[in-house]
Amino acid sequence: MRIVIWDIWTRIFHWSLVLCVTFLLFSGKTGNGFFDWHRYVGEGVAGLILFRLCWGLWGSSNTRLGSLFSNPLNAFDHLRHLFKRKLPPERGHNAAGGWASAAIIVLIAVQAVTGLFIADEDELLEGVFYDKISGQWAERLLEVHYMNSSLILALVIVHILMIIVYRSWGKVNLLFPMISGRMNWPESHPVPDLKVQHWAVGLLTALAVLLVVALGLGWVPEPG
Repeated sequence: MRIVIWDIWTRIFHWSLVLCVTFLLFSGKTGNGFFDWHRYVGEGVAGLILFRLCWGLWGSSNTRLGSLFSNPLNAFDHLRHLFKRKLPPERGHNAAGGWASAAIIVLIAVQAVTGLFIADEDELLEGVFYDKISGQWAERLLEVHYMNSSLILALVIVHILMIIVYRSWGKVNLLFPMISGRMNWPESHPVPDLKVQHWAVGLLTALAVLLVVALGLGWVPEPG
């Protein structure tokens, strides 16, 4: 039986973030496309995180921020079931995946916010609020930005490896549902309730976030 699991806006957010973070990690580590594009894509990520926080308040029930945080013991219990290849079906984040998703969102949010206030060592790239803080604070945030990028890279690698482990060992496909929005649900298990938010609510949220980010980060030129 195929059932709905992820709404369209959750999937758009997820894959947009994947593309942006991949580019930012590549450009930040190699310098390729580093200057204007690194800044603009980073500001776009700030908008994506803001959208996710809003969607976590009034989006579909399995995307709410509260759904990411369960008893930590439940996360260990879930991993124990994974080890035994006896994973129950989940219509949303599992206990371990919820904490992992929350960690990724927090780290990327820190990266996006610090990026707004820093400049590279040669000041060829400056965040939009670089001149709003002292040079000492900017240097401290630059150090956080560099260290945090390594944490993000490590967490992304672990995330990819766990997707492979779930598919090959646990016989659970986490990738396909995030592409199609649907999952195969065993007939032997009752289907949990899921309130899927209307797509128009996501569109209005995305437009509102775009407006806030555009005005706040100066994407809209001042008249005159």
